[in-house]
Amino acid sequence: MRLENKNAIITGSAGGLGAAVAERFAQNGANVALWDMNEKGLEEMESRLKRYGVLAKGYKTNVTDFDESQQKAQQVIKDFGKIDILVNCAGGGRDIALGLRDLDKTAWDKVIDLNLTSTFNCTKAVIENMIENNYGKIVNFSSVAGLRGGGLLGKAAYASAKAGVVGFTKAVAKEFAQYGIYANAIAPSLHVTPLIEANMNPDEIEQLKKSFLLKTAGDPSKLAELVVFLASDDAQFITAALYTVDGGFSFH
Repeated sequence: MRLENKNAIITGSAGGLGAAVAERFAQNGANVALWDMNEKGLEEMESRLKRYGVLAKGYKTNVTDFDESQQKAQQVIKDFGKIDILVNCAGGGRDIALGLRDLDKTAWDKVIDLNLTSTFNCTKAVIENMIENNYGKIVNFSSVAGLRGGGLLGKAAYASAKAGVVGFTKAVAKEFAQYGIYANAIAPSLHVTPLIEANMNPDEIEQLKKSFLLKTAGDPSKLAELVVFLASDDAQFITAALYTVDGGFSFH
């Protein structure tokens, strides 16, 4: 029970990797505030997590909206008492596969807002509470696309946003270490989630697996275990780090 009695906000947690992280957190004793725009998914996850005997509550939240993120964080503090952990998992979007020639300003802004600005919004929303408590664990989701100038589904805007997440994570770690706040980033490659299945056919997925050293896709539940570790006190000497969880995709 690595996270027993800890309170965590997990964004993008109504499905995909965020849901896998939320469930593993609950299994490890964490109380979980679920942030997502998918109300039905939030209701299902809230019910699912409560089976582990933890406090779980869904909040319909647009993490690209600065003011709304601030307001929802204050509501979580009211409901949970304090915030110990933030996992910025929300990301993706329909326009991530657009190349530069097809990318207009509107599409660029949408991708940057969801995949980078949201990380800023949510971190700003919790940081004062973490400073007050002299404790905080922040885990941000980047992507191998941010390390390779694109990859999988993501191209110019997505690669830029996810590279920005890495820089932002290091800056937060540097600025707030004095307050007992840790910040680390994870850069996954292919983990088969509903988002991947909706955008890639089985043949494309199999071809992509062949490009990895390990010739297979990642398991969301195993990735979630890494997030648990980084959010726990076992990772007491790890901050400003980037973990690639990519089957060797970024090795070259």
